[in-house]
Amino acid sequence: MLPQIAFAAGLVLAAASLPAAAQIAPAAVNGLKAGDVLFKGAGTATGTRVAAGWSNGDTRWGHTGIIVTDGAGHFSVIHADTGEGRAGGEVRRVPLADYLSDVSTLGHYTVALTGEARANYLAYAEATIGLPFDRRFSLDSVDRLYCSELVWRALSAGAGKDILPDKSERFGRIYVSVSDLSDNPLLSESAVITSGEQPGE
Repeated sequence: MLPQIAFAAGLVLAAASLPAAAQIAPAAVNGLKAGDVLFKGAGTATGTRVAAGWSNGDTRWGHTGIIVTDGAGHFSVIHADTGEGRAGGEVRRVPLADYLSDVSTLGHYTVALTGEARANYLAYAEATIGLPFDRRFSLDSVDRLYCSELVWRALSAGAGKDILPDKSERFGRIYVSVSDLSDNPLLSESAVITSGEQPGE
């Protein structure tokens, strides 16, 4: 029982978020296309630091979302947002500038899905908008999602198979950590951007 409580407490802390002082301008993120994955740096907030601590591999990142575009080519990010305070979070589609507003370090990753697979991946992500944030961090439910679970499920829907057969485990619980995604061979690091960089650097 105690390990389960510790697991839940750690992940609930990972959901908490305090704004960071710096931010990255959307113009500083070059070469974006629909389907790319953006990782917020572990130092973004308390929650991202804790989430990174639950990663067994790359600990630079603490939150993640999927780039999408509208008909006019404007970029947005679909991500599982914890919400403010006690307010219930949900999967949201937010403008890129909003997603970057508290970020001082950003990881831009491309995804090796093309054609129908990429379309299915993006369609799955779009279909999750409005689902509640999963504060239990359980993989048993598909109608509630946390950030890395959302990206994992979307990528798996596109690939037509589970892209993470070996997921993270702690205290007897199986979960999808942020590094399970950033370390996955389906994703490739394109750039790491910091708030001090100017567009085009």
